Amino acid sequence: MHIFVYGSLKKGFSKHGLMEGSELICRTRTRECFAMIDLHHFPGVLRDRQVSPIYGEVYDISSELLGKLDDYEGDWYYREHVELESGLTAWMYFLREAPCSVEKCGTVTEGIWKEKPVENKNA
Repeated sequence: MHIFVYGSLKKGFSKHGLMEGSELICRTRTRECFAMIDLHHFPGVLRDRQVSPIYGEVYDISSELLGKLDDYEGDWYYREHVELESGLTAWMYFLREAPCSVEKCGTVTEGIWKEKPVENKNA
């Protein structure tokens, strides 16, 4: 099965290790527009607002890994199938609700999330 990831699970990002055992299929974007918000250490996507396509990566994963990702995403997120520009359909995680106003969180208007470096308070 396929999953579309757009945040910290992408290759080279902080939580990509959770994708162990998966195979990168392609980089693409969603056919539909959604609203991506920046929650600082990770992004979230709101299904009911249309701002831009969301850019990310498609992975082929096992049902076991999907269960682990569901646990990781927790109660903040739910998943639905989305159509991608690549022609594939994949699972994608959406925020159940924004934990802050979209204006306060900040909209990622181009649909590409960039991870911020973790501050080292001991440096």
